[in-house]
Amino acid sequence: MHGIQVITLDWGDTLAANLGMPYQATQRMVFRHLAEGLRDLGGDPGPDPVARWMADLRGEWEDSADPARNPDEREMDFNGMVEGWVRDAGLAPDAGPVRELVEACHDRQTDTVLPYTESAPVVHALARRGYRIGILSHVPWPGPACRRWFERHGLAGAIGFYSLSCEVGRIKPHPAHYYDAVRQAGCPPAAILHVGDHPRRDIVGGRAAGLRTCLRRTERMHPEAELDACAPDLEILHLAELLDHLPGAAP
Repeated sequence: MHGIQVITLDWGDTLAANLGMPYQATQRMVFRHLAEGLRDLGGDPGPDPVARWMADLRGEWEDSADPARNPDEREMDFNGMVEGWVRDAGLAPDAGPVRELVEACHDRQTDTVLPYTESAPVVHALARRGYRIGILSHVPWPGPACRRWFERHGLAGAIGFYSLSCEVGRIKPHPAHYYDAVRQAGCPPAAILHVGDHPRRDIVGGRAAGLRTCLRRTERMHPEAELDACAPDLEILHLAELLDHLPGAAP
């Protein structure tokens, strides 16, 4: 592809396994750890906090993921929810030991997704070819925790910027999320190739914002008819195929 200077990458199901990962089991484990930690620090999370927090999170997640209930495509404030639970337990979220406890819980959550073996080698190879790499992801986890995931899994050194819905406040395909990525990229939208697996959020949304798009084709995740109809500029099955289509960044 000609004229590409920047590559933005979706995270879940593009760089890392997402669908089908044990989110609920991980969340219960994390919330048990959080409740125990708050008690150890002198807080009182109340009766059965795990069940209450799971119900709160499920309600917020379902509301944000449903276009009928979230027509403005706002991202849920997951970090604000956790800080509210900490305050309800009688502790200050910014106190050193409490902050360390919460950050450890966020790190356990982000590791629910596992990077594909090819992700780090391909991303670093693209960076060496002169492309600026950005992450453009719909993710409610706090931004610092997301960045730590990329550090732990050997990708951060190749990443030039992060456009995360938790920080933008909107989720793909809302234009604000794409405009934030374009602003950080520092080049015209047509010089950006966005790579993702979701036909509406990544391909239709990216094209509407003026980016060129690449669909990482999956099965049993999205309706086949939507995948067939989304009309990306490029379609791949594996990230390594990007190296065949992108020999070097545009000057």
